[in-house]
Amino acid sequence: MHRILLATLIGTVAAGTVAAGNAPGLFVEGRADAKVSSAPTLDARARDAIDAATAAALIGALQSRFEGERVELRLGEVKADRVSLRDLALHGDARIRFAGAQAWMPIRFDALYDTTGMVVESPNIVIGASTAYAKRADALPLPGLVSALDAALDAEFQSNAVDVSLGKAQVIGSDGRRDIVAADAVAIFDGHDRVPVSVRALYDREAGRWLAPSYDFDVVAGTGEAVAAR
Repeated sequence: MHRILLATLIGTVAAGTVAAGNAPGLFVEGRADAKVSSAPTLDARARDAIDAATAAALIGALQSRFEGERVELRLGEVKADRVSLRDLALHGDARIRFAGAQAWMPIRFDALYDTTGMVVESPNIVIGASTAYAKRADALPLPGLVSALDAALDAEFQSNAVDVSLGKAQVIGSDGRRDIVAADAVAIFDGHDRVPVSVRALYDREAGRWLAPSYDFDVVAGTGEAVAAR
């Protein structure tokens, strides 16, 4: 990321335009390597606009998810594919680091970029990368994760009674204090409709609490069978 762009982003956060409330600001550094497979004529200015909008959207989403925490962001590669005359589908990676931690955590994200407004809205962020070197999460207080998921689903589906049944849970990474947990679960709506869910969460061992778990509904079209989280 160009130094001017970096300074602008940091200044925006400090001014409170991106960061909400009185929560600590975020620091962002690095330049995305934006590759647009279906729009080869995209010039450097357009790529810079994608970088800036993506970083701003990630900052806002992380600020909301980890309210009260200071998080640093390093933007990685951003790939874009045109899906309409106005929109580009973005897919990319980045790294985040909590204040006081030495290690960076990988994240993946996808979102739509509005080329007219030059904004990215509501990116979907998945913390952690491969589960190839995962270990069992049995030592962690998993009932607390279930409670956090129950609360999140109840808030989203207020007209339904939702219960969560947790399946396999694995630790797939750590920054030395916070473990990244990937889990399979089933959300049970109104006591009978069962929907498979893939879960990612952070467990703060020092504070003894789960940090804003995220979830995605995984269903094979037409079958209702779960797609295993990977």
